[in-house]
Amino acid sequence: MSHPIRADLLLPLLFAAVLPAQQLVLPDNHHLCENPNQLGNTGSAVWWRATEGRFQVLYEASHFVGTGGMTGPVFLTRLRFRGEDGEPNLGGQVYTGVTVQLGSTTLTSGTLSATFATNRTPPAPHTTTFGAVGTTNVTVQPSVGSTPNNWCIDIDLVAIGAAIVFDPTGAEPNLLVEVTMPNAPSNAAPLALIPIQDTTGGTLLVRGAGTSAPLATTAPVGTLSTMPPVLGLEFAGPGGFATIHPARNERYGAACGGACSTFYEAFLNGQAFDLGGGLTLVPDDVAAPNYYLVLGGAPPVDLTQLNATPNSIADDALVTHTLGFTHRYPGGTTTTIKPCTNGFVWLDDAMMATTLTPVVDQLLGVTTNATARHMLYWMDLHAGRNAPTHPNSGLHVHTDTSAGPGQAVCYVTWNAVGMFRTPGGASIGGHAVLTFQCVLHEATGIVEYRYGPMPPYIGSGTTTADAVPVVVGFTRGRLSNTPVVGSRNPQSRDLSIEVPFTTDVEGARGHMGLTVTGSPKAGGLTYGGRAFSGQSLTYGAVDVPPGAILGALLLDVQAARPGLQIPGITAPRCMVSTSANPIVWQLYPLPGGTITGSPIPIASGLEGADMYAQIVVLDGLFQGGDLVTVASNAMKHTFGLD
Repeated sequence: MSHPIRADLLLPLLFAAVLPAQQLVLPDNHHLCENPNQLGNTGSAVWWRATEGRFQVLYEASHFVGTGGMTGPVFLTRLRFRGEDGEPNLGGQVYTGVTVQLGSTTLTSGTLSATFATNRTPPAPHTTTFGAVGTTNVTVQPSVGSTPNNWCIDIDLVAIGAAIVFDPTGAEPNLLVEVTMPNAPSNAAPLALIPIQDTTGGTLLVRGAGTSAPLATTAPVGTLSTMPPVLGLEFAGPGGFATIHPARNERYGAACGGACSTFYEAFLNGQAFDLGGGLTLVPDDVAAPNYYLVLGGAPPVDLTQLNATPNSIADDALVTHTLGFTHRYPGGTTTTIKPCTNGFVWLDDAMMATTLTPVVDQLLGVTTNATARHMLYWMDLHAGRNAPTHPNSGLHVHTDTSAGPGQAVCYVTWNAVGMFRTPGGASIGGHAVLTFQCVLHEATGIVEYRYGPMPPYIGSGTTTADAVPVVVGFTRGRLSNTPVVGSRNPQSRDLSIEVPFTTDVEGARGHMGLTVTGSPKAGGLTYGGRAFSGQSLTYGAVDVPPGAILGALLLDVQAARPGLQIPGITAPRCMVSTSANPIVWQLYPLPGGTITGSPIPIASGLEGADMYAQIVVLDGLFQGGDLVTVASNAMKHTFGLD
């Protein structure tokens, strides 16, 4: 039997077929992450909930005509939701018989009612016009744990007959979405539904609201919220973006100019973890190491070196292990190690801390009495999170003496452990699986960082302003208690591309470090200085060497990998992380110990492009010798949306 084509949808369908799909994220300032400080939150379980339910979400026209750039009617074709940023989830739940309806309204975030029917037929002078109801089954897709997280619920409005023409410049300029789930989702594993990302920042930023209710109890009246879920829209028509590019930063390049025994990479939320090939640390002198040669690559994780049962499946726990030999490292020796379930190994059995949030001044021993340790993946982990689903998962510590005297090897293995910020329970596991191994060789003093299955993106439960999501590296930590002397800061370096390199015997100062701040929006605690239209970026540097004559800010759209080291141009072991032809953007005569530059405005239309920034000291211009005497680490900016 043939079916007539609805005339009111014919032109929009043709419109959608001819024009490319455009995208928009609501709110228009939540492209990167739900929280303006880029910290871990819990999302919300009141929208796509674990029971049957119903919700309405309203977003005002300013999102569409502002950043969205809509100048008239568009045809809304897809509706999307995403899980909490930085949190992996297997998904898999299925909601059956879901009804979806979109409409336009004169109601605002301030006049939305908790009563569903009132919003559908509001009292004068307000009006609401809904489109057709679509019915579909909704499958929750896996969340990869990126920042922003991927869309895990994707509804094709055209396919279910719920697409509408929407005009944010018309008489009913605000969008109203209603979703009803008449049945609880399937949850056979149980799979643990990921909390759906909601909004933060208050009503002035969000310019939207929602109401939700469990269907079986209070369906006519919901609970009002000023934190509606983040929505993704796809449409045909003017405005929007062909590709959404969130503005993000990544620490890049290696600083130079100091002599540091520590090395590390401080990853940011959402950054890809690119050290899966491992690292190998080779001491210069097995009997009395002064420094490490750090090489890229290590053997695969050896799962034959697990114990019959793990030493720990706890959260925030230490395991004390007698090596059976003396492990010598730059600055000390030990016969006992204390691996932590949070991804690091103390080389000092006096250490008791299980700190879950990496802080650079802590690892250097500046603010706490923290001594030497290897940090393979220091973050908020949970050794028992996957115990219900992965046999023998947990933290294992084992010394293998099978090769004979003087040939012992100690294996510290985090086997299929989980992140703290994933669901846990009697039968829940596998949402994030991490396997990595620290191997200490008696005969050679070599240390290997080995990696097996790891999450593709960095995620964390960071909750303090000075913390970073994940740290990988080695430090001697505090060198003296009286007076307090911590290890010097080498600054974060990109370990995946800057090997091989050698650490140093500890010197008098650290390396010069790049700083960047954004205005008028700070841009987040761990993503400070993001580059998006309307922002201004101010660059600076810390730990500038005494007596520096001239500093310079270099900007470039290209970068050298691992960096430019040119005799006569750069000082020994000093790298320029831009190309050979950067733009010298600002000069800083007689900078003193700290540099603070002038604001640089960010123009529109740069979304998706990369820029590299680095500050160097050009004292070779005045004193002869190498032109670049000191360089900071660099910052890689991706221009995008707030």
